[in-house]
Amino acid sequence: MDYATAWFYFSAFLLGMYLAFDGFDLGIGTLLFFVKDQRDRDVLINTIAPVWDGNEVWFITWGAGLFAMWPALYATLFSTFYLAVWLLAFLFIFRAVSFEFRNRNKALWDKLFAVVSALIALILGVIVGNLIQGLPLDASGAFKGSLLTLFRPYPLIVGLFVLFAVMWHGANWAVYKTTGKLQETMRGYAFKFWLLTVVFLLLTVIGMKIWAPLRFERLMTPLGLGLTLVILVAGLLDGYLIKKGEEKLTFYISWLAFPLVTFLIYYSMYPYWIISTISDFKLDIHDLAASPLTLQAVLGVSVVLAIIIMAYTLYVYRMFGGKVEEATGYY
Repeated sequence: MDYATAWFYFSAFLLGMYLAFDGFDLGIGTLLFFVKDQRDRDVLINTIAPVWDGNEVWFITWGAGLFAMWPALYATLFSTFYLAVWLLAFLFIFRAVSFEFRNRNKALWDKLFAVVSALIALILGVIVGNLIQGLPLDASGAFKGSLLTLFRPYPLIVGLFVLFAVMWHGANWAVYKTTGKLQETMRGYAFKFWLLTVVFLLLTVIGMKIWAPLRFERLMTPLGLGLTLVILVAGLLDGYLIKKGEEKLTFYISWLAFPLVTFLIYYSMYPYWIISTISDFKLDIHDLAASPLTLQAVLGVSVVLAIIIMAYTLYVYRMFGGKVEEATGYY
């Protein structure tokens, strides 16, 4: 395996870790829409209070890796997704503001936190959907569209898939961390959003065949089919376990689903980061990558950094383990 390919899949690992860890934070935030009791909202917020900001380190590391290893790709993505990226940056900033300011007006800031969390998940999915389907780029690589162009049917399907997936994941986390009536309520939401996640996963695969045939061909290879089957079986098992009242295993399965799905998407995209829907323009990971020496040197440092981040993350989760029964801390 060459270093560009190694970095490509290491990027998948970093993004998968971000979605696995911060995914349930986004899910908890979005689920505040459905929770009317203030004490219950406080308890849900306190399940993520010690970890939510640290979980974003994975996203920062992923973005830094793209910039360092594929500077030309970074430039193309920013020019194509300029407004979407700025909107995403604003939402991340406003998410932190709403989290910290909620004690001033809980009813207002909880709603804003819910809106921002849902939009982050949706827009992330829409960006991924556009990368899967391809972008309207002319032969020179110039983007022929607007912000609304990005919200085509297939990217919207992927966006809704990500949104429902983080809500399923967040509800599983809430079941794992809470007790009593709130736990039972969250278990009900976990099953509902699990069902929507499975439906939109199937729609994502079917839509790939319709709108992204090049990616679908890659998905139909033995490894792609095998991993798709593993993800589908694990997802169906999680629905059964939710009904059986399992706590830990349901959360672990939804946690593992994110890196697996991320790897599958990366695998289906290989070796093209970007393809055009209106010309023969393509951006290959090897054409865009930094020098082999840079790829080799930074990969070693980044792997060590990822190990340190993982160790710190596990330490924090161990320190703040157990059930959250009282609305203390961020309330």
